[in-house]
Amino acid sequence: MVQFTSIFATLLAVASVAVAVPTTKLAEQPVVTYLGTQGPVLSGGAWTSKGIVFTSGTVPSLNGTIVSGGIEAQTAQVIKNIAVTLEEAGTSWDYVMKTTVFLADMGDYAAMNEVYGSMLPSPKPARSAIQVGKLPGDFLIEIEAIAAIPDS
Repeated sequence: MVQFTSIFATLLAVASVAVAVPTTKLAEQPVVTYLGTQGPVLSGGAWTSKGIVFTSGTVPSLNGTIVSGGIEAQTAQVIKNIAVTLEEAGTSWDYVMKTTVFLADMGDYAAMNEVYGSMLPSPKPARSAIQVGKLPGDFLIEIEAIAAIPDS
């Protein structure tokens, strides 16, 4: 009986491989990058796959220069920079599912949260906020986002 079971299992495995139908690969989706002038610190970028956009950590740069004006101005600029990347990828903040906010100082959380809450559509995406030791370029905030690309 053991011999019959092993022969049957082998035949079943061979048959399943023989009838397996390969699926066609979805069309390649382009790598998306932020179009603004990039200074010494990368100002953004994204990668798309299977209808999802993953943005890089985006910093508060405008034409390659970190914006001044504190956490409020920097938060607003990061949100605008991500919006440009999302638009290029065929989506918007309306389809963002998750963000991660990196703060140089958690003491800036309340001020960041006020700007974030006023600029993003409801319902707000899921969010994590993390204080980091230091962000490159001495800016106060960096945000990354994950968004869906809506069906056309």
